Amino acid sequence: MADEQKPKTKSFVARKDRYWKNQHAELFSSIAIVKKNLLSYVQAHVNEEASAQLKQVGFPVSDADGMAIFEAPSYAMTAACFQDEEYQKIVVPDEENFLDRGRCFALAADLVPVLDDAT
Repeated sequence: MADEQKPKTKSFVARKDRYWKNQHAELFSSIAIVKKNLLSYVQAHVNEEASAQLKQVGFPVSDADGMAIFEAPSYAMTAACFQDEEYQKIVVPDEENFLDRGRCFALAADLVPVLDDAT
């Protein structure tokens, strides 16, 4: 799921990133179905300097300012997290602190490692 909201100021981006990384991540990770269904939850925070470098060499760069990657044994188990009553009651209202859900989109994708040398 990627957030396409483009904040107006760098200070807002910094506050949003801190909130998402610290408070929201802890809240989301505390939900029972998330603990049960997800193998991993990764946040990708935009790096403005790297984005500018990519633009400079001709790459189109997304206006999204963040992306969350959820991995589960099945897509149905991921979807169940977002349909869960506890998620809807606790997590969705918290997302209003940093996210415009109307400008988000989901991409169901299979990760295919091609080059994986973490050394």
